[in-house]
Amino acid sequence: MPAPDHSNARRRTLAATSVCSGALEVRFVWAVDRWSHCVVLDGQPVWQSLEGPWPCDRDPDWPASPAFVEIDRVGSGPLAAVVAVGLAGRTHYSLSITADAHRPAALLFDVACRIHQTPQWIGTSYAPMAASVTAESLLARAVIEPVSQCVLEIGDSIVQLRATGNDASASAGSPFPGPTTVVWSYRIARASLPSCDRPANRSDS
Repeated sequence: MPAPDHSNARRRTLAATSVCSGALEVRFVWAVDRWSHCVVLDGQPVWQSLEGPWPCDRDPDWPASPAFVEIDRVGSGPLAAVVAVGLAGRTHYSLSITADAHRPAALLFDVACRIHQTPQWIGTSYAPMAASVTAESLLARAVIEPVSQCVLEIGDSIVQLRATGNDASASAGSPFPGPTTVVWSYRIARASLPSCDRPANRSDS
């Protein structure tokens, strides 16, 4: 008799995996072949990660958001974090999400991407959960902010954090030297909270 396959049971368990900071929460859901996540504010879903190739008719090896196939929650209470790893083509991704110790109702996302060839796109993309809400108007409630080595690009229906490498003024589509590891970080927070004294860019050392 073959051994039981526990993968689906594990995915159901991990589907409840989340990390919180005050009224802000990130929840993970298994979506076909990877984990997607949504951002919840005051119990209401507001942002959804975009998955699959970007642009939609391009190479799936360069997804709109990093592809994660394994996630785990580590720690507990205010020190809890979610970590994730995944692969698209020959590109490896890793992620950690933690509460921002310097700002209430804010979560920090630190992403790393190991590439072996010139990328078509590297970054993270979100869409509003409600079709009637524009991305720009939603930013007035749940802000998405670059922290290090990425820039925010706002469209009518999506927002994207495009990784820039060390040069924050890099133009769209400029190649990264490869093989190399590209890192970027950003914050999602309740927009109505006042800004803190946290610097706009953090050292990666």
